[in-house]
Amino acid sequence: MKRAGAFLERFRGIFTIEARATGHSSATVPGMTSYVRYAVGCTAIVVGTLSAIFVDSVPVAAEVPTTAISAVSEVQRTIDDVVSIAQQYQGKDQTKIRREKLREVINPRFDFDEMAKRSLGANWTQINPQQQDQFREVFSELLARTYLSKIETVKPGMVKMDGEKLDLPRSMVRTLVTSKGDVFPIEYRLYKQDGGWKVYDVVIENIGLVANYRNEFAGIIRKDGFEGLLQRLKDKNAAASKES
Repeated sequence: MKRAGAFLERFRGIFTIEARATGHSSATVPGMTSYVRYAVGCTAIVVGTLSAIFVDSVPVAAEVPTTAISAVSEVQRTIDDVVSIAQQYQGKDQTKIRREKLREVINPRFDFDEMAKRSLGANWTQINPQQQDQFREVFSELLARTYLSKIETVKPGMVKMDGEKLDLPRSMVRTLVTSKGDVFPIEYRLYKQDGGWKVYDVVIENIGLVANYRNEFAGIIRKDGFEGLLQRLKDKNAAASKES
């Protein structure tokens, strides 16, 4: 697969919390090349309507009839909805309604609560229920706002399905993203719930979006504590709100 350089470069900035918190560049995160960091942020955003490398299990879901919609079909349908909205509400004057419509598509597909929990890893159990609620709200808002500002660039034919690995109640849906002649793979990790599918991670080159946040957040917590992380996320949301 070719590196989608210009396309990935457009989505720089999603992994900038640690850089501002520690004074180091994002390239200093262990094991992360510049390309992979940008690619993970980009790929989650491009099909942000969908946000497991982790050893912890996915939420337990009730059994679902075999006639239920497949993960591949649900991912494809969501991508189609995003493309349709992006094409229907183009232009700066349509930004507000476009993002409202896109969020209606995003919210049912992401399990923001699970992603928030996973992004803190072991630190999740070290904070009290009130702090968990605060983090869940702020982190979910961060993800949603970031995706909304980026997925507006999705165009027809950009994303194609490339198979599924099913291991109930989990599924890994592989897609191929094309931009300016470059093609790169993206994997969506989902679990079955209430007859549908929820995304809890997006992976490129064996590196997950949430795992990436978890590494970044752990570094901030070691330096500034949980309250320091929470404040940084609030500041990032406030800045994004002013820009939108």
